[in-house]
Amino acid sequence: MTSSSMQQAALSARDAHGALLELKRLVDKATQQARAAEMDLVGASIGRLPRRDPMEALLAAVQALQSPGFEAAISQAKSKMSDAVAQQTASHGLAKSARA
Repeated sequence: MTSSSMQQAALSARDAHGALLELKRLVDKATQQARAAEMDLVGASIGRLPRRDPMEALLAAVQALQSPGFEAAISQAKSKMSDAVAQQTASHGLAKSARA
C-alpha cells in the first residue's frame, strides 16, 4: 500500500467517522427528548405534575427523526462509510498487486 493510498484511506475513514458522529448526535438528541417525555409520563402516572406536556417532547423527538436533516445525516453516513470501504478495498488491491 503506497503512502498516498494509505493517506486517502485514512481520510475516508475519518470522514465516515465524522458522519457517524453527526448521526449519533441527532439520535442522542431525539433519545433525550423521548426520555424526558417518559419521565414526565411516569411522574404523572404516580401523581406528580409533569414539568411540561409529555406530548411536546414526544413530538419533538418524532419531528427530529423525520426531519430532512436526519435523513441527510443517514444518507451522508451511508455514503461516507461506502466511500471508506471502497477506498480501503482499492488500497488493499494495490498492496496485493504490488506484493505479487
